[in-house]
Amino acid sequence: MSRRTTLLTSHKGVDLHAATAVRVMRDRLEGGDRLVRLQRCELHTFLDEPAGMSVPRLLDHGRYYNPNKHHFGHFALEDAEVWADTAGGALDPRWPGLLRGTDLAALADDSDALYLRLLGGPLPEGTTAVDVVTWPRDQQGPVCSGVLWRLVLRANGEEAAAIGENLAVARERKRGLLVNPHMEAWRSVVRGQALAVRGEQR
Repeated sequence: MSRRTTLLTSHKGVDLHAATAVRVMRDRLEGGDRLVRLQRCELHTFLDEPAGMSVPRLLDHGRYYNPNKHHFGHFALEDAEVWADTAGGALDPRWPGLLRGTDLAALADDSDALYLRLLGGPLPEGTTAVDVVTWPRDQQGPVCSGVLWRLVLRANGEEAAAIGENLAVARERKRGLLVNPHMEAWRSVVRGQALAVRGEQR
């Protein structure tokens, strides 16, 4: 097991990718009527400390982070497993790990609060979040880049997981938009109402 270091970035303004995707999903996909909100973060992650690789280096590189467009969170997860290029599977519920740095000074001491902020804030009452991490298969190099999607659904537990999978993974004409299963690998996790309660207390 290793340490997984992750840089998450979210748009300061309107994320046109997410705004367009949510309209298509609500209008055209089965289960889209249960979708309350869709948020997106870009992610860049690596295991341990590859030679010459660090989060400060990523932050200085315009490909990964633009301070004019993005907020960021730097997280570290101990005892992390390797993400194989597999179709689906469970994302570690501890992911992305403990907060190590951010440009949002007011949230610099709270991993959970910052993660919520990057993904659009607390969950509305009666909803559940499904977080889906997706990345292109067979990436070369120490840094794995991809996308973190948060689907906020009017559903609970197993039902939310099933709806999230149907909306995310493109397997049929009316099922899936965010993940191309022929070209991308992904993992997902259901996040429950504790997020709504925790967010309201801050």
